[in-house]
Amino acid sequence: MLDAALLKRALQVPMALGDGEEFTDVVTDSRAIVPGCLFIALKGEKFDGHRFVAQALKEGARAAVVSEVSAGVPKDRCVVVPDTLTAYQQIASRYRLDKKGLTVIAITGSNGKTSTKDCIAAVLGEKYRVIKTQANFNNEIGLPKTLLTIQEDTEMAVVEMGMRGLGQIRAMKHIAYPDGAVITNVGDTHLELLGSLENIAKAKSEILEDFTAKNHAFLNGDDPRVSVMETGATVHTYGIDSDADVKAVEIAADGLRTVFTYRSKITGATQQVQLPLIGRHNVMNALAAVAVGEVYGVPDDAIARGLANLKMTGMRQEILHFGPVTVINDAYNASPASMEAALKTLGDVVKDQGKGRAIAVLADMLELGAHSRGGHTQVGEWCGKYGVDELICYGPESRFTAEGAQKAGVPVHYAQDRAEAALVLARLVRPEDVVLLKGSHGMEVFKLIDEVFRKEAASC
Repeated sequence: MLDAALLKRALQVPMALGDGEEFTDVVTDSRAIVPGCLFIALKGEKFDGHRFVAQALKEGARAAVVSEVSAGVPKDRCVVVPDTLTAYQQIASRYRLDKKGLTVIAITGSNGKTSTKDCIAAVLGEKYRVIKTQANFNNEIGLPKTLLTIQEDTEMAVVEMGMRGLGQIRAMKHIAYPDGAVITNVGDTHLELLGSLENIAKAKSEILEDFTAKNHAFLNGDDPRVSVMETGATVHTYGIDSDADVKAVEIAADGLRTVFTYRSKITGATQQVQLPLIGRHNVMNALAAVAVGEVYGVPDDAIARGLANLKMTGMRQEILHFGPVTVINDAYNASPASMEAALKTLGDVVKDQGKGRAIAVLADMLELGAHSRGGHTQVGEWCGKYGVDELICYGPESRFTAEGAQKAGVPVHYAQDRAEAALVLARLVRPEDVVLLKGSHGMEVFKLIDEVFRKEAASC
């Protein structure tokens, strides 16, 4: 239970609230006020929650955390702090630490965080009461939001930690105080901000700092930058190519799922898994979940059951069917590494079904900085390598994708914007085709689902 006594311990500032006053929820959006909640007036470049404090209190908020008390707002209902975002984080951290029976597993990495989170939560859910990061709430605001969803009976919290620069993972670690950490990989996401893969690896490894042998680190044994990271934690590796503690063998595609067997040095088990996802990268994500599950005592048959019943966060290799056309909606975000994985998956699906064409709709990968041209050109080359039959792309940087694909012999349709890409796709697609949608979230490739496929279905 979140009450004023916890606020006093977390914030260490004067307040008029009585220790016994309790809060039903913690809210940062004035449109989501519920009676008895605590309203945090966050402030950013384009918004200021202080403008809505009076309204929040009028609509039933019990108190508000503010950095200043506006005219007409009752002072005895306000907790004044130097910075409201820091206060939000301190409240969430104190709330997490007060849950003595709770275990927190944190996940970071350049790619695959959300899919790995879903896999781990599914596996742990076979034995424990679990909460997990929802959507993409993996930053300095989203992490406190997730921690504050912990209930009295929650036993496991699985949280993502994203970053844009050095020091951010370290800061979030000191909010969540994880018991275990998973590092999925080190890739070229955020090269614009960090400049090199070495700096990205350094930033990701911050999650391992200050760990002791009672903590657990789950490291991708196939990634040379991850597998050598130093930590005081007890280390468990997972992989396909390496001699990992949890190793996948006998990997085979089976329609829109992947069947594999893992061999574990943790429990000595050999276990087959039927994963409702496609692609080698998803096997890696599942292996991380296997390692976490085994260390925390989930039986191997239950691990297999959890993975078989997996439900993924939307827009991460979401498989959709529109009549005889299959759409792979992987349009939440993009980097060169995730582009390659998605293109390989596209080729595998078409090959496995034995008919239809591989159509890729690709848009810009953002935040690559000086590496953008080379990264986009390489994606075009991969279109040829993995058997793309038709490429549609849009966005200024995707011109380089188009050039790379043309040189690789792929038929290319470069569109000026998403609207033109929608027209091209609607004209090109035929029954039995498999269509991949992929690009950075800001390019809104996912909107093509409504603009092309659902629109067409509605007109039938």
